[in-house]
Amino acid sequence: MPASEHGDFEDPKKSAYSVERYESGWELQYMKKLELDKTVAKWTKNHGIVIEYISEAGNKRGYRPDFLVEKTDGKKELHEVKGTQFLDNPDTIRKHERAKTWCRQRSMNFVVVTKR
Repeated sequence: MPASEHGDFEDPKKSAYSVERYESGWELQYMKKLELDKTVAKWTKNHGIVIEYISEAGNKRGYRPDFLVEKTDGKKELHEVKGTQFLDNPDTIRKHERAKTWCRQRSMNFVVVTKR
């Protein structure tokens, strides 16, 4: 499935929204996986979370993780779907490190889901 595909995932059962917008085919695949995952109680892309970080160039930026996921045990996680070719990018590393810290401060987990 192409990474550049985007559109609307309609009528998800584990989201509070009737439509969840995806920005890649990988995200759409992951939405379908979240819907089938028995350990997932709820998920959304419409979470409004923006985590500030400093880019490699020294600029203040806002990072919006792909998914907010609540597990059936009540634990919350941020999930990021990322192609493996981007994992070594200095700004990706900075975003992910900042997200890990942000989540740790809130007793949450940060999960990177990789795709080739």
